[in-house]
Amino acid sequence: MGLGGLLIPLLILGVAGSPLRIVTDPSSQALLGSGALLKCRFAVGGPVDLRSLRVQWFLFEETIAQYDQGRGQSQPGASMSEQELETGDASLSLSRVTVSDEGPYQCVVGYGTEQLQGETTLRVLAAPRLSIPRRAAGRDAASSFPCHVWGFYPGDVTVTWLRDGRVLTDVTPSAPQRNPDGTFNLTLTYTFTPTASDSGSLFSCRVSHTALAQPLREEFALDVTAALRISVPQRSGTIFTASSFPCHVWGFYPRDIAVTWLRDGRVRTESTYSTPEGNPDGTFHLTLTYTFTPMAWDRGSLFSCRVTHSALAQPLQEEFALTFSWLTGDIVVLVFGILLLVAFLLLFAYRVSQGKTYQTVMTFPSVAIRTSDLLGYSNP
Repeated sequence: MGLGGLLIPLLILGVAGSPLRIVTDPSSQALLGSGALLKCRFAVGGPVDLRSLRVQWFLFEETIAQYDQGRGQSQPGASMSEQELETGDASLSLSRVTVSDEGPYQCVVGYGTEQLQGETTLRVLAAPRLSIPRRAAGRDAASSFPCHVWGFYPGDVTVTWLRDGRVLTDVTPSAPQRNPDGTFNLTLTYTFTPTASDSGSLFSCRVSHTALAQPLREEFALDVTAALRISVPQRSGTIFTASSFPCHVWGFYPRDIAVTWLRDGRVRTESTYSTPEGNPDGTFHLTLTYTFTPMAWDRGSLFSCRVTHSALAQPLQEEFALTFSWLTGDIVVLVFGILLLVAFLLLFAYRVSQGKTYQTVMTFPSVAIRTSDLLGYSNP
């Protein structure tokens, strides 16, 4: 709001015997999103004549609200009560406090030819919230447990991981991230490799912050499950026939994972992902399928399925050399028919070369072929 044209010069008059007095609280605090009242009381040595009263509230150099001889103006969300001004109360009311409302305020009161100012500081607080999305881990596999803390202000916060009441020091904090409303988020992650004996251990994440009367804490008993696993059940294909090779991955957490098919060390991009689905223990599973049509020269090619995940110290990989059978199914029938036809044609050519002409019937399963039809003529 443009209030520059109504500004009152800041003069601090403390002349002995002056009837004007002003009192402010040194500081006050308010929760983010709530209301706040910045107290400023004054006395003029008698009843207040609003026609002689001037009041201004400043935050740094910006005018927030003012009252000048019966006329008042204020920014949205800020207000002074004219009724309270008559009683010597120039307190500033703020509705739905934001982080930008924090700072040093000046209450400037002028009455007649006198003017005094008082100062008060508003502190804005936002209590943190926390969540622990993972409460289970795979056995004998490095597992990460994030503790997400968000929505707090100011940015100073203490987050601690504990196991069975003892503080864990080998943790990794993220850099605090600023939210659009001015609050902060961060994540503290504890990573270790559980064994079967760790099942049932009590883990907790504890948060201390100036907006909390006491530390915030969330805990869980660790559930140790089978480690992240990988399986490639199909390792052979059929020549000249589209063959699918699924790679099953299960028992992983968090959801983000990279699964890749490779052939002779080169990534195959023509693979199909299934959507990751949740398991009862909070982990996930998915399948990556590579489909292609093997040819003769594909025999022995080295195929591998590789998994990269934050819970793995290094990628997990399973590989195999491709095998297949030539003489299977329809190919057997085709090859047999071709060989039989070639043998007949050779025999016929030999008979013709001896000066003999025959009409012969060659019988295949459900097929009859006359040699006269093959050569384009008919015998009587």
